[in-house]
Amino acid sequence: MRKAFLFSLIVAFVAVAQLSQAQATWKATNASVTFKIKNAGINVNGTFGGFKGKILFDPANLSGSKFIGIVQAGTVNTKNRGRDRHLRKSDFFDVAKHPTIKMKSTKITKSGEKYYADFQLTIKGVTKTYKIPFKFSQKGNQGTFNAYFEINRKDFGVGGNSLILSKTAKITLNVTATKG
Repeated sequence: MRKAFLFSLIVAFVAVAQLSQAQATWKATNASVTFKIKNAGINVNGTFGGFKGKILFDPANLSGSKFIGIVQAGTVNTKNRGRDRHLRKSDFFDVAKHPTIKMKSTKITKSGEKYYADFQLTIKGVTKTYKIPFKFSQKGNQGTFNAYFEINRKDFGVGGNSLILSKTAKITLNVTATKG
C-alpha cells in the first residue's frame, strides 16, 4: 500500500512538472536580430534572418525556463551587397564552415524589473558566455522579449585584426511570441 502511494505521488509530481513546462512554451511569431558596428568611424547597421528558436519561459519558474536561438549567418544584411558578400567569407563569418550563430541560455534570473540570462553564444565555432539583460512583457497570450548587449568581435575571430573596424559590436534582439 505504501509503495503504491509513493508511486502515485511520483507520477503526479512528474505530470505536474511536465504540465508546468508545457504551459511555459512560447512560439516566436516575429523576431529581429540587429547589430551595429563602427567601420572607419561610421556606424554600419545590419540584420540576421532565419531565426529559429525554442522558448520555455515562465516568470514564476525561472529555473525551468530556457532559450535557444539560431540565426543563419549567411543572411547577414547591411544593405550593401559587396560588403555582405565579404562578411560571409572566412575572415568574417565563414558561412561555408559555420552556417549558424547560436545562443543557448544556461540560467535565468530576475532583479527588480529586469531579467538576466546567462547565454552561451557561438559564432564561427567559438563559444563565449555572456550575462545578458532582457525585458519581458505579456498581454494575454502575446509576449515580447527584448535584449541589448555588446560583444567583442575579436573574441570570435570575426574581422581579423582590422584597424578600422571597431572591436565592439552592439546587438539587439526583439522577439514577439505566442504562448501555448
